[in-house]
Amino acid sequence: MFLASAFTVFALGLRHGADPDHLAAIDNVTRNSYARMPLLSRFAGTLFALGHSVMILAIAALVGLAGVHFAAHSQAVETIGTWLSIAILLLLAGVNIRQLMTSSSGSIAGVRSRMLPKALREGTSALLAIPIGLLFGVGFETSSQIATYTIAFSVQEGVVGALIVGGAFCLGMISTDTLDSLLVHRLVSYHSDHMPRVVRVWIWSVTIIAIFVAAYEFAQVLGWKPPFDDIVVSGGIVGLLVAVFIYVYMATRRTTPRPAAGRSL
Repeated sequence: MFLASAFTVFALGLRHGADPDHLAAIDNVTRNSYARMPLLSRFAGTLFALGHSVMILAIAALVGLAGVHFAAHSQAVETIGTWLSIAILLLLAGVNIRQLMTSSSGSIAGVRSRMLPKALREGTSALLAIPIGLLFGVGFETSSQIATYTIAFSVQEGVVGALIVGGAFCLGMISTDTLDSLLVHRLVSYHSDHMPRVVRVWIWSVTIIAIFVAAYEFAQVLGWKPPFDDIVVSGGIVGLLVAVFIYVYMATRRTTPRPAAGRSL
């Protein structure tokens, strides 16, 4: 039963990795670091997720220690976190739609990314993805999600159980975030006349994910009980990302690689 719960949390981690603000941050780091570190930049998503995982595991361990005390407030934590998530997702979707309507579609806009220090936001090292992921993990939205999942799936298992749940969540998130940076790396590594159209498909995909997840969470806040589990939603979102990845790969397979200047890491 506990292993089944860990798999469910893994699927929820997959969905968390597809958070549009995650995608925007990884998109930004991958593009900024490509010229200096063309090889390492393809794993910017992995580095981001590893930094994010530090906070997730710390929160899971604290919840495991606190146990019953956190469980008493789990509903309030979940509600506040959900409303914050809805607000961020809708704001991000609005910014991206405005960006698409004005034909400025070079990269995805990120709400939380804009609040980062300039050195992190505009740095050219792929390793900056680690502290950026760490800072994203400090947000209440992430904290409330992992606290709620840990309470729901391991409140009786102590610190070890909480860390197993947190680790399963992180593995799912790392998988999705790695896929994202591989996709963006593919976009910036190749050039052709139809590349702006390919990028627009990517930005529209992220925008659709943001609107869908916001609507899904809002409906649940209003009392709607979905006829399917969150694992189905997680699978659908990741499936969309895989479909876009395949589209990008097929659209760029006959183009000429763009040379990268500078170091090769």
